Amino acid sequence: MTALRRRLSIVLLVLIALFFMADQNLLPPNYQAIMREFGISESEMGLVSSAFVATSALVTVVWGFLSDVASRKKLLLIGVYLGEIPCFLTAFVRSYWELLVMRVLTGIGIGSIIPIAYTIVADMFKGEERGRGYGYIETAFGFGILIGMVLAGIIPDWRPPFIYVSVPNLVLAPLFYLVAEEPKRGESEDALREVYMQGLEYGYRISWSVVKKSFRTLTNILIFAQGVLGTIPWGIIVYWLVSFLMVTRGMTKETATMVLLVLGIASVAGSLVGGVLGDIAERRRRGGRALLTGAAILAGMIVAIGLIVYPLPSKPTLWDWVFIVVYSLLLVQLVSYASPNVRTIISQVNPPEDRGTVFGIFNILDSVGKALGPLLGGILISYFKSIGYSPADAYMWTLIIGALFWAPCAALWLWIYRAYPRDREAVERMLRNRVEQLLGRA
Repeated sequence: MTALRRRLSIVLLVLIALFFMADQNLLPPNYQAIMREFGISESEMGLVSSAFVATSALVTVVWGFLSDVASRKKLLLIGVYLGEIPCFLTAFVRSYWELLVMRVLTGIGIGSIIPIAYTIVADMFKGEERGRGYGYIETAFGFGILIGMVLAGIIPDWRPPFIYVSVPNLVLAPLFYLVAEEPKRGESEDALREVYMQGLEYGYRISWSVVKKSFRTLTNILIFAQGVLGTIPWGIIVYWLVSFLMVTRGMTKETATMVLLVLGIASVAGSLVGGVLGDIAERRRRGGRALLTGAAILAGMIVAIGLIVYPLPSKPTLWDWVFIVVYSLLLVQLVSYASPNVRTIISQVNPPEDRGTVFGIFNILDSVGKALGPLLGGILISYFKSIGYSPADAYMWTLIIGALFWAPCAALWLWIYRAYPRDREAVERMLRNRVEQLLGRA
């Protein structure tokens, strides 16, 4: 693949990821309008979002397995059309059940992007540059979610945004299929370079025995555990922050949403910066990527709690907004460093033929925390109010407790720092042995 063609392929992949993720936040800002139109309750409305999230998370394992045995280009094209056609048709539903079915079908397609994109990046970027590649994808995910939130918030009718975010991918996916060359599995690995230079093929493919063996890898287990713990704060803070600011600071919904938007932008910036700094840390010290991530999460937890307790006024002045923006972009972004570095580590402690499946499993476990967060937040708020706390204090302590889940998450990263280099070296040793076997047959 020529350098220009590779760059164009990466740009197209990033754009596809962006528009796929733009679909994520189209419904929540319009819950009230949809409930009025279809005459449904909050529980029925919540079922639509829950079904969508659960479907997209569960099918990542299927897409991940397929990405380990079939052409990623073809799978991505199929996944885009399976997701974006029902997304487009969501704009024309006329009943609650049609809406529910369209969201489930959309989730089936959207579940494809994570394992397929991550395995493509793993084979396009060398190990020491892979954090940057995953940073691109994570940044696209973040901006996509922000774009969807803005579209859903500023367009009066809830239907058109589904058309706006689906149509671009119906064009971008075929372009990617035509432009990109299918990256060979493992071609970016230093250990396999000689194999491909001699025109040989890395013929190893996934098997269930290999999958079972891969889950005995300590780094995988620790990555899965930190994913569950590390996403609970996101589920609590992101879902309850607007209500917290309205109840404790007296902000309007619009002002509180703007604060959340600033934090979202900082999170996107953290995904990109964290990937680049992770690459630098790893070049300087074996396992440095894990050490950086753990330190960033711990520091990010402290500054997040600082923002929660800081007495923002109900009507922020210009200087208040400057403070929020600067504080978020410089400090709050630290908690997002894990995102690209997790993907990089998974790609380095698992052989090329297993990565898609492992990414799929990780995505499911990563979604456990995101799903638990909103529910746990609601339970904590109700509990604090039941024992006599004021609503303002109940919200504040709930968000603080939510942020504290980042402490055990950061501690796990110290363990990952010790396990990751050993497991990475084991995979590199395995690949070198396979290279010797392949070259011996040539």
